[in-house]
Amino acid sequence: MRRGTIALALFCFLWNHQAEAEVPRRRALLVGINDYSASRIHLPRRAAARGRDLGDLDGAVTDVETMRELLVARYGFERADIVMLPNQKATRSAILEALRNHLLAPAKKGDVLLFYYSGHGSQVKNTRSAERDQLDESLVPADSRLGAPDIRDKELAPIFNAILDRGARLTIVLDACHSGSGARGIDPTRRVRGVKPDLRDVADAEIVMRPEDRGALVLSAAQDLDQAFETLDERNVIRGAFSWALARAIRDAVPGESADDTFLRARARLRVDAPSQEPVLAGRAGVRLAPFLADGTERRARRPRTVLAVEQPTRGETYLLQGGWVDGVTVGSELRVAGQNGARLEVTALHGLLQCEARLVASTRADLQPGTLLEVVAWAEPPGRPLRVWVPRATDPVFGDARILRREALSRGIDVIDDPTDTMPKHLLRWRNAAWELVAGGRVMTADRLRQIPAGDSLFLQLPVSPRVAGEIGALNDVEMTSGPEMADYILVGRFAGSRIEYAWVCPLLTRADAARAVTPVRSAWIADGRRDTALVLRSALERLRRIHGWHELASPAAADPHYRLAIRRSRDGQLVENGTLSGNEIYRLVLRARENAPGPIYARYVYAFVIDRDGKGVLLFPDSASGSVENLLPVTPNPGRPLRDPPREIPLGRFRVTEPYGLDTYFLLLTDEPVTTLANLEGDAVRSLEPSPKTVLEKLLARPISGTRGLDASSHTPPNWSIEKVTYQSGAPKRASR
Repeated sequence: MRRGTIALALFCFLWNHQAEAEVPRRRALLVGINDYSASRIHLPRRAAARGRDLGDLDGAVTDVETMRELLVARYGFERADIVMLPNQKATRSAILEALRNHLLAPAKKGDVLLFYYSGHGSQVKNTRSAERDQLDESLVPADSRLGAPDIRDKELAPIFNAILDRGARLTIVLDACHSGSGARGIDPTRRVRGVKPDLRDVADAEIVMRPEDRGALVLSAAQDLDQAFETLDERNVIRGAFSWALARAIRDAVPGESADDTFLRARARLRVDAPSQEPVLAGRAGVRLAPFLADGTERRARRPRTVLAVEQPTRGETYLLQGGWVDGVTVGSELRVAGQNGARLEVTALHGLLQCEARLVASTRADLQPGTLLEVVAWAEPPGRPLRVWVPRATDPVFGDARILRREALSRGIDVIDDPTDTMPKHLLRWRNAAWELVAGGRVMTADRLRQIPAGDSLFLQLPVSPRVAGEIGALNDVEMTSGPEMADYILVGRFAGSRIEYAWVCPLLTRADAARAVTPVRSAWIADGRRDTALVLRSALERLRRIHGWHELASPAAADPHYRLAIRRSRDGQLVENGTLSGNEIYRLVLRARENAPGPIYARYVYAFVIDRDGKGVLLFPDSASGSVENLLPVTPNPGRPLRDPPREIPLGRFRVTEPYGLDTYFLLLTDEPVTTLANLEGDAVRSLEPSPKTVLEKLLARPISGTRGLDASSHTPPNWSIEKVTYQSGAPKRASR
């Protein structure tokens, strides 16, 4: 009997040990490099590649710190299983060693592994490469200045493929670019996450299968010829534009949402912060349709209603709470003890991503103990990122100097261009900090270097604005005047047009060639100086830009999990439009499609769909504006207040024809428990007045992009039971029939 007991105990021990061994693990390697000085790296110095302009970055370490918190809070990673290599710890050997030891060596079937890189990207010359340009894409390590070679994609691929061979699920996120640090637009000093190629030939003929073709999911910040930029968030923290867009998409993702849909959320965000940057998602269809960082077991998981926990009292009736930004909680949101109607608290501050502070509302009293669970009962609109503009100013003598500089440039055979959005200038001459400066290739020089510009090179002479005009434009709600062009969404640009001066608001990163993929205008119309209404017209144009920006920044509660998403079918054959492209003069049908593995229960909601083009013109697609909120409580049910037992997989909304102007249009889907009575505010021109006046709390919030009045007040609180989502489609001229 004793022997049998021992045998049973041994069997149980082995069974439990095997079960523990088979539990999938989640591990991540996060690399973020701001500091490329190599000043504290004690390694032998080798000959470094020349002429790469290896400048520092500002937001890469913040990116990986944010991702670490998201992995812990959203995806169940243990902190001990996340290895971070910030700044000068991210040497070439350290990155490769961590890949092999932390990700590859322990990898087994079902493990969820992430490699995340935020820093400079580049290319390496390879004359034996099968690529047409004979350049291998690469990541730039922190010891590059000491002569360390870049880490080429051909070196990374064998490690990634070995991980996949073990049956692990691998995700790769690269916030870098491989197109170098060359200037773009009229802000050539904007920080770019790429450096010039290393032209030392590696002569490597090896052909390696791409990890995305083997089962990895790869998210890249930019296409091969695009640049990846940094951006400034609403709290003036510098981040990678793609990393910040992805972080917000992860926070707002619906349970069970596919990686494809999460990526589309991120892309929609990125189009506002870095309009010229086009991210890339690569991977097999099955991997893209699975949830981001999925292990195959969480498809039916449901995110509970946003719940926070009391961590400790701080002072008076104020408490530190576990939970915050990552849970979609905003300053001003109201909480209550879960399942009770008693004490209420208001969030007063966010601490990082995972904590917040809240105080008891004056009319309530309670002694909350650590561990007490709180739920969100009223959501407050976050401040959002303002539209940032730069208005360079100067007095009248400067304009006389500008005419002299222009004549000198023309006399030297320099091509002085009229519009920087039509032709991207190689050189920029502008007034800043009480002096003329010449900018080329990201370098700022004195204006006397104008004499060294070769004949035939292009130059744009950017004129400042007079203090009088700048003063008459004045301040606008939700518009921030910056001290320089860095991180500005628009710049007030002046130019010579014959004998007169004209002004326009210009997006510094865009040209007309980019217009097809921009959700905001490339520039406003040129307006002549000297008119009585010059400042008024410029102010009106700025109001339009602010309102367009406001629609794209509009947020909704993260807890309001929408069970349907917006999709478009071609009317002639019923096919879903899955490539994001619509053809001019063709008729399409707008539909709601149920999300895969969406958590229940599902209730009927009021549905509104509208589209806004890049010039700010809005069109209400559903319901018909003449009929109002009639027959748009969907899915149709005799008992709207009760959950639906068998909701439809698809709901048709209506038809529309694609007409000019063609370009990138943003389609909005609004789902809410209460009807919107002021449908006129969802269509028309971006600069029209608010008529009729909004009535409900939600209508007032939806009117914020128009009025520009954003911030905390009593009217900014809404129930956390509505959502607004955005998806972009590219429209183009009708295709000609082939003969």
